[in-house]
Amino acid sequence: MPFTHKEHLQHLLKPEHYSSEEHYRLELERLFWPAWHPIATVGELAEPGSFLSFDLMDTPILVRNFDGELRAFLNVCAHRHSLLTSQPKGKTERLQCQYHGWEYGEDGRTRTIPDAKSFRPWDRENSCLRTLRLETCADLVFINLGNDAPPLREWLAPVWDRWQEFGGDYEHIATWENDFACNWKVVLENSLESYHVPIIHPDTFKEFPSSANAWHELEDFFTSYETFLRPDNDEILLKMGLKPTHEYWHWAFHPSTTGSTLDGIRMMQCVFPTGPRSCRYRSMLFTYRGNGSGRAFAATRKEMQKQALAFSHTIFDEDATIYEGVQRGLEVSPHRGVIGTREERVFYFQKYVLEHCGLPYDLSTVGDDGAVPDALASS
Repeated sequence: MPFTHKEHLQHLLKPEHYSSEEHYRLELERLFWPAWHPIATVGELAEPGSFLSFDLMDTPILVRNFDGELRAFLNVCAHRHSLLTSQPKGKTERLQCQYHGWEYGEDGRTRTIPDAKSFRPWDRENSCLRTLRLETCADLVFINLGNDAPPLREWLAPVWDRWQEFGGDYEHIATWENDFACNWKVVLENSLESYHVPIIHPDTFKEFPSSANAWHELEDFFTSYETFLRPDNDEILLKMGLKPTHEYWHWAFHPSTTGSTLDGIRMMQCVFPTGPRSCRYRSMLFTYRGNGSGRAFAATRKEMQKQALAFSHTIFDEDATIYEGVQRGLEVSPHRGVIGTREERVFYFQKYVLEHCGLPYDLSTVGDDGAVPDALASS
């Protein structure tokens, strides 16, 4: 059966879960700190000395290449708490604090300190950068802020082999992000259902597929969606040496990481909360590398990248039109909400949020298969 449930489902999260400061802080602690988050590609940090800095859940992060080894640190100097750097990216010979010039090595320990004699006696153990967990999956760089998460390969087990394409047969061509005035769950839940497709994507995805042409996989921390799309760019794919399958996959790892694949395209996305009513959405786009040569092949490859980038930005922009309206409605809604079978991944996500935040929820009106009984369907 394409969808697991035969009847509609209960909307488990309440409107206040999308605007409460208390709930936002709870989610950071219980959902985001234990999770792995895709933040960059290995290619963006390919040269020794190259670095990226960014904020991740109210936490300043620095990722740097030390002679080919990637390391991640809290972007805070052990001296007097300044950010080590305020630059979003760059390349430096040494990891040096922008304020007083303290230098650090790949292990986070101090190397050179200006006028070091003025700090006698030296407390080396308490003068180290805080190291953060960093692991890679092919060309994808993941960060973890906590200490209790499983290794990345275990966390990504359902797709680990499939995602080796990132940086293998598929090359990174663009990363972009936008800030939205809505709770992060508004963005994430939109990505988990195809019910909105005919209204929000009339010229791209165009229509949601028949139930016989859509499949869901539902687990506690992971869900997926598979369908087959109508042919669109077969000609250019064949020129690239790629046999079209028309298959579309979308995977979600709770709380906020998603990956999707179409013929010739691979995408990695993550939504980061920046406040109870705000978030930042980051997308990384990869396209098929191919193994041809010559001017004709190079032109075809460039055209495919151009089309993939335009298509991806269009989808991104179409979805963005609805986020603030959903947030506004949530903040004043008197309704309990309802989830259709095409949206059952949203139900599993909401259940995950409440369970992992340690919050109670009432399933007394939900049947054995998770559906709301017919007697309550119109109440």
